[in-house]
Amino acid sequence: MKKLLAGSAMVLALAATANQVQAQTAQIGARATVQQALTISATDSLLFGAVFPGTTRTVLATDAASGSWTLAGAANAEVTLTFTLPANLVSGANNLPVTFGATAAGYNVLNSRAGQSTFNPTAVQTTRLHNASGNLYVFIGGSVSPVAQPAGSYTAAITLATAYTGN
Repeated sequence: MKKLLAGSAMVLALAATANQVQAQTAQIGARATVQQALTISATDSLLFGAVFPGTTRTVLATDAASGSWTLAGAANAEVTLTFTLPANLVSGANNLPVTFGATAAGYNVLNSRAGQSTFNPTAVQTTRLHNASGNLYVFIGGSVSPVAQPAGSYTAAITLATAYTGN
């Protein structure tokens, strides 16, 4: 009887182990859709024109003399706009201070200086590319106030960096 009970226990143990060993698997797919690369082109320089000591010259983002860039990318994608702004325009060893106010920059999707959404170019701006074309147009103005600078041609670079946010 002992042998019969031991044999029955062994059969039950093997049957329980066989049920526990059955593995289950399932698969899912992985997908990604690569979007169009974001490009940026400098379009127009910010042109203050002739300026005179003691007279401030301001160019608005909506003025024809404002600087501009064209962005192209995936339709309706969210992007950041980050400016690197100079403190001075330079002519040799001479500096002409340049300032950028809280509404000195603007953007729109229509390639028009009118109807822009303005923003402060000293802060990172987040917006979306056009929902159909994937384009965005960015503009910048500023002010110079010559005091006693020598006559000459004063220049500086204004850089706009842009990137997708992933949204």
